[in-house]
Amino acid sequence: MKQALSTLLFLVAFFPITVFSNSEEGRLLDRIVAIVNDEVILFSELNTRVLQAQRELQSRNVNIADTTELQRKVLDKMIMEKIQLKRIKDRGIKISDEELLSQIQDIAMENNLTVINLRDQLNMASPDGFKEFREQIRQQMMFRKLQQVEILSQTQVTEDEIDNYLQRQSLAENNLEYHLGHIMINLPESATPSDRKAAQQQAQEILNKLIQGEDFSQVAVRYSQGSKALQGGDLGWLSWDQIPTFFAKSVRDLDIGQLSNLIRSPVGYHIIKLKDKRNKNSQLIEQYNLYRFIILSENAKQAEKPPAALVELAQNIKSMQDFKQLNERYSDIPASVNANGNLGWQTIQEMPLEYAQAIADLEPGHAAMPIATDEGWIILYLDAIRKEDINSANRRQQAMEALRMKKANETYEIWLRRLKEEALIDIRIPELKQTAES
Repeated sequence: MKQALSTLLFLVAFFPITVFSNSEEGRLLDRIVAIVNDEVILFSELNTRVLQAQRELQSRNVNIADTTELQRKVLDKMIMEKIQLKRIKDRGIKISDEELLSQIQDIAMENNLTVINLRDQLNMASPDGFKEFREQIRQQMMFRKLQQVEILSQTQVTEDEIDNYLQRQSLAENNLEYHLGHIMINLPESATPSDRKAAQQQAQEILNKLIQGEDFSQVAVRYSQGSKALQGGDLGWLSWDQIPTFFAKSVRDLDIGQLSNLIRSPVGYHIIKLKDKRNKNSQLIEQYNLYRFIILSENAKQAEKPPAALVELAQNIKSMQDFKQLNERYSDIPASVNANGNLGWQTIQEMPLEYAQAIADLEPGHAAMPIATDEGWIILYLDAIRKEDINSANRRQQAMEALRMKKANETYEIWLRRLKEEALIDIRIPELKQTAES
């Protein structure tokens, strides 16, 4: 494969950038848009991604007038994906099938679907819809792992920083989260005074457009060179201690809907919009105290429904004492099978999907209908439900994670730039070079 790829790279370096079929006509099929290290990006791939980006932007009512500029941004994103995927391969980063399934279950549950429903809906929309979706999620998870390895894990927080953070917990801004929009104009690595002046002028022109009433998301897609440009510059919700330091003062002074002045940082000029803010003081999550009893059976999964006797048994369990009597009723089952029957406190997201579905409408002090598994029939008993304030637990750990995230956010764009500078990038269509190689 490497030898064949090297031959291809040699040929495209000296001959027209085309790929031909083996047919007699030698019909033109595609063009090579860019070469990233040893990877090729074809025009057909770029066109597909551009169409996807257009559909996504249209769903958010963002209209694109300059198709070439959108192509540049999408190409730049594809280049960064290629670079990161090579880094992922070099580092041996992988996502297990169990991790992937857990993530897909979470996504399905957030959309009030089962994984099967999600699969069916995606496959109805496209023949390989679920397969493509699954691989996209796997790739996103690998990107996050790479960032954790290369940025977050290398970000150090001192004990003094944690102490200072905890002392500041009483400040009002630490109880707030901010929904931010972001537009960035890059500065070259060794920017000259003229480079800085040109970037500042461009950023000021963009700010003027926004002041005159142009839509922030559409302007971000057209002009921003930040990593969230194709998302309309949306940085999502950030707590105070996750906001990069050079944004912080400007954000504090903004009202909802207001724009910042130009903000200078080591990587360029920034414009921030405060889209919204909310109080995060009380973030209550619902937790369920579950107990499990396994009744061994070799053919439970083949049964269309639970045996009537087991259904009646579950319906008659109305207390912890009733549930514990299962041990006496099924004394022939080895004690090791149900040794870990106390599942403790769990959120819906933490438990297996079939457990979550079984207890969805269950009242505390009752058992769910039997669940078929490879091991046998499972009876779940819901002992209690509670609301837990996640902000009150492990405050020191939360402080460390928030500070690390803040530092990581400050260096993320620099890290992306460094990866890009270390890569070998050859863009073969001149009109697509400006943004992608900036």
